[in-house]
Amino acid sequence: MSAPPPPSQGPPPTGLQRPPPQTQTERNLAKPLEDVYKNLALCAGPLMLGQSPSDLEMLLTPIESIDPVLGALMKNGVPAANLAPVEEKMIKRLTTVIAQTAFGNGSSRNEIFNNVVVNGTRRNGKLTIGQFMGLTPQRQLEVIDLGWTRVCLQKVYNKASSAMYEPTDVVIQDQDDPVPSGVVPSSTAVRVVDGGGKLRVGYLDEQNRPRAYTGLGVGFRVDGSGDGCDRDIARVKQFGMTTQLKNRYLMYNIKGWEVEGTVVDRDTSAPRVWRTKDDLFNESAVCISRNLYGATAFPTRELKDPAVLWATDISGLVGFDTEAHQLTLPNRNWRPGEKAYMWIPPARVIGYVRFEKLGCTGAGGWKFKIPANATWTFLPGWDPNAQPRPGPGSFAQASPLHSSQKVEYVVAQLEAWRGVEYEIAGTFDFAGR
Repeated sequence: MSAPPPPSQGPPPTGLQRPPPQTQTERNLAKPLEDVYKNLALCAGPLMLGQSPSDLEMLLTPIESIDPVLGALMKNGVPAANLAPVEEKMIKRLTTVIAQTAFGNGSSRNEIFNNVVVNGTRRNGKLTIGQFMGLTPQRQLEVIDLGWTRVCLQKVYNKASSAMYEPTDVVIQDQDDPVPSGVVPSSTAVRVVDGGGKLRVGYLDEQNRPRAYTGLGVGFRVDGSGDGCDRDIARVKQFGMTTQLKNRYLMYNIKGWEVEGTVVDRDTSAPRVWRTKDDLFNESAVCISRNLYGATAFPTRELKDPAVLWATDISGLVGFDTEAHQLTLPNRNWRPGEKAYMWIPPARVIGYVRFEKLGCTGAGGWKFKIPANATWTFLPGWDPNAQPRPGPGSFAQASPLHSSQKVEYVVAQLEAWRGVEYEIAGTFDFAGR
């Protein structure tokens, strides 16, 4: 498989006084972890405990929350200490990685900048702001890269989709157990899906067909929301689904993260998991859910906006089994089941449908509604009503395994879930351990 193609600075604050260099330059880089992004809400993606029911716009603009005193110091330099100012982009890179620890996504505050190695030399103790400012831009970036490696660990794309974990139970009872693939509501009159048995396994015509993920090879994902839906649909059609770290507009303009040029941006050949949070670093990979309802949690439960739900053919692809990783750890089982891939090529994208994400009411769970008249828009090679095309790009060549069954399955899933506003309770979100 060839490598995927990529998807397609403001002035310093005014009116700030320079702080005395004797005190400010000695602040270590662990201190800003308590000062920067003070109002950042606890939200990072579909696998997140303790969420805040805030609007998305309030969650993803942390860069401008930088401590004004610290910002003035680093942007203006400290003449008495002979420290050159730090370029704006570097400050934003630094504060972005700081933010990941500040809201619990990585290593301890006391660890990230402790005993750093710069240019092959170990610096014992906590790196101070003054020491950081005294480094060359190349070495400053080296410190930021080390911060990222201490915040999130690299894993490997080495598991075939057919060999990934998938539960085969047909009875859904224990709220600690992963939910089987292909579940549907027990009744269209039931608006709240909770732990009382209001989901059942119904693949096609109420028959337990081959396992929907590892056997049939179908997974779901939300990719695109809000005013950018049309743009995101065009992007996926052209490039397929790629890591969000390479989407410059999303990472900087929407999330407020400056990652360009850092190690997580330079190397997206491997997925990453947060060091102290048993979860995938979602922006480092293409996240796929085994279940249609699980996919509707992406990209955040709190989002209240139109969004685009996609069906994908993952048979034959190699990825990282996030779900299997979580099952080896305590208290972190996401019941719908998440998998991760470096790239979903355009030929593996079956189709899409627009729906409404309706936010969440508290920690765990979310709400959504698929319109009653919604139907899949199939991508080339997948439309069951289109005439078969011979040669490259034909239906059979685009998806060699159970092609017609895949389409039947995604159609049946949409039919089962559309037309009703559903609230997914926390019992069908995270395991209850």
